[in-house]
Amino acid sequence: MSASLIFGGDVAPLRENPTNMFGELTETIREADLAGANLEFALSDRGKPARGKIYPHKGPASALAALVDARFDAVNLANNHMLDYGEEPLLDTLAGLAEAGIAGFGAGRNATEAVRPAVLERKGLKIGLIGFTTTLPTGFAATEDAPGVDPFRVVTSYRPFRNPEEYPGSQAVIETRAVTDDLARLVSRIESLKAETDIVLVYAHWGASMTETVHDFQREIGQAAIEAGAAAVFGGHQHVVSAVEFHRGRPIVHGLGNLVFDFVAPFFTEATRRAVVFSAEMTRDGLERCRLICCRTGVNGPIARLNPEVGDGAVLASTLRRLSEPLGTELSVSRGHIDVSARG
Repeated sequence: MSASLIFGGDVAPLRENPTNMFGELTETIREADLAGANLEFALSDRGKPARGKIYPHKGPASALAALVDARFDAVNLANNHMLDYGEEPLLDTLAGLAEAGIAGFGAGRNATEAVRPAVLERKGLKIGLIGFTTTLPTGFAATEDAPGVDPFRVVTSYRPFRNPEEYPGSQAVIETRAVTDDLARLVSRIESLKAETDIVLVYAHWGASMTETVHDFQREIGQAAIEAGAAAVFGGHQHVVSAVEFHRGRPIVHGLGNLVFDFVAPFFTEATRRAVVFSAEMTRDGLERCRLICCRTGVNGPIARLNPEVGDGAVLASTLRRLSEPLGTELSVSRGHIDVSARG
């Protein structure tokens, strides 16, 4: 018994007319038994920009039609832009997704709803999805009586790399770790959900913007999630692809990149136009035939598939190999995609 899975990166549509947003990837998404991604911001025609946000994002309500047309089944809502225009757009997004039959997870009308997983059944398999964000603007966390996202706190500290008296001005070593209580809560949630479902998938909005490096806290959280029973962990937020790691034979995709991103920030580079989509077969034992589909990000236009043997696709494949092989991952190009597995 198996069901096919497609999971993509950050979807941030600003276009009023979302026709053919997913381009050459549309049929692949439609054919999957379960298709998921991260919805980077609210889709609503209401709201005002939150004070202090440098790059506030909100897409038009009409953009939801693109997710419906591509037949997405579930989207993560836990990220650092979901309340850029206040609570009303988030509430509109929740309502719009529910009406469209798309499961939203990682945010809610209150804290109870924000941590509630999405549970879907496909081909005899019961699949649970959990989403959270470690990138947390002030006031974005859901409370008992206010809408928001599911938060996960991380501690960041800095220490000198060299003796600052001998080497003044030296760069500091950045050390990160998960807040113990938050990690324990996540582990408990995954264990409980795994007891009720066949497959648990976790989405983490984490890492640092424009940074392909995998931070210590990502590996700590990702590995703990796998040990608690998750079949896979997917990550985003960095705007560039990052490493694929396997822990106990199960994938942690640290950064999927921008899948659809109509907003172009001044610091974006050519690397932000390269993304991957994760593909696999789900069984009660986990995921099989894990693959990465190479893509050129849709920016005010449709997504294009890339051949990992030539051009931008080859650059992307090389980047993934450079980042992932030190973590014990094997990558091989096969029939227009990249097979990924644990070494040995």
